[in-house]
Amino acid sequence: MKKAKIIAVANQKGGVAKTTTVINLGAGLALSGRKVLLVDMDNQSHLSRFLGYDSTDGKPTISDLIWQTVAKLKQPVESAIRSSDLDVDYIPSNFMLAGIISILGTDSDSTGVLTRLFADEAFQAYDYIIIDCPPTLDLLVSNALNACDKVLIPVQSDYWAYEGVDQLLATLQLVKQSKDIKPYVLGMLITMFNKRTNSAKAIKEAMDESYGSFVFNTAISFRDEVKVATIEHKSLVEKKSSVTGQQYMAVVNEIISKEEQENG
Repeated sequence: MKKAKIIAVANQKGGVAKTTTVINLGAGLALSGRKVLLVDMDNQSHLSRFLGYDSTDGKPTISDLIWQTVAKLKQPVESAIRSSDLDVDYIPSNFMLAGIISILGTDSDSTGVLTRLFADEAFQAYDYIIIDCPPTLDLLVSNALNACDKVLIPVQSDYWAYEGVDQLLATLQLVKQSKDIKPYVLGMLITMFNKRTNSAKAIKEAMDESYGSFVFNTAISFRDEVKVATIEHKSLVEKKSSVTGQQYMAVVNEIISKEEQENG
């Protein structure tokens, strides 16, 4: 039975380009012929709004699916899946997600709710499911880490973002109940990188020294075109002239190469 590769994009530090990374990796994988589902797990709903979510469409969101899973209700998951202009499907979030943690806490397996949800056969239609996690280490993130096959950690070339990596890895170790979490780490992606500053170069050197081959070969530059693409609701990988888009496509190719190596 086919199983989608589930990637959680997480870092408890905000403003490290998580959503931008989810958008462009998803769009890049779609351009590479993969069928992709993006799941917005952040109550700020930036990903959902970027993809054109209409809150009046009457369809379920990720909050509804989580509640249904905890309540053991049989509702069609397909009704929560929307299509987008980026050639990727998505499940949106809304403000209700802020209160879903209390519902997760009532489940006897409070960190395994998403794992049970993603067992639904509707998700077998996808090659990749990418989860946009909130900038926290709460039960929502623990659920995402438990459900994922791999975690990708965007790390802004900033000290505080770098410092948070070990905390996230410790949480992953706790959730996966394994001392060896290497099989679950897709990698660390340096974002918002300005090669002209000594501080950014120092963070990159520290990342390479601390995490070695787990750091993606390509760093994502700090460029104004990222903000422009957000306003235009366009992915950067769609634009052949986009330097940042080319960088994200290089990361996509690295992800595909890593999977092919694992699968032999």
